[in-house]
Amino acid sequence: MCTTPAGPSVAIVTPGVAGSPHSGAVSVYEFLSVVIAAGALLGVVLSLWLVRRQVMLMNDQTRQLRDAMSISAESALDGLLLNVTQLYLEHPELRPIFNEREALEPLRLADPETHYRACALAEALLDAVERALNFERRGLSEPADLLREWTYDSFRHSAFLRGWLDDHRSWYSERLTAILDEVTAERAETAPTAAR
Repeated sequence: MCTTPAGPSVAIVTPGVAGSPHSGAVSVYEFLSVVIAAGALLGVVLSLWLVRRQVMLMNDQTRQLRDAMSISAESALDGLLLNVTQLYLEHPELRPIFNEREALEPLRLADPETHYRACALAEALLDAVERALNFERRGLSEPADLLREWTYDSFRHSAFLRGWLDDHRSWYSERLTAILDEVTAERAETAPTAAR
């Protein structure tokens, strides 16, 4: 064994070019440097794999949380709409007010009690739609998707609901009043066609 200022040499012989500083025996320092660099590289690769795994777990947890929030939102809307259905069952005279296609005779709100019930029901329905639109704004589109066609249909076939929202625009978001405006414009375009 020969000694160098860096310490004793290890008798590892590597092929090399004659006269090259890297031919011949490798010092312990060089050998340990290579081992440490390989270990560090392996550590970086392992760390990246662990970070990737952690990100995948976090994505899965986020998806599960989003799904749970969506189910909770849908349940809240279902509860509200169940109350509306119960009100329709207890007071069937309200149903044609909110869906004129079901009217057996011309609609009229003969008594104040029916009028007040219809106002309360309009507020409950529009609150449900507003809540669904807010869920959509927060990234939970499923509840809004469930009510979207129903909302358009309700505005198309209930003059009372359109009038109630128009009278209380300041209570609701621009997104909901934009739906009303869209349906109103749609009805205005089809009205001359229907009159022919």
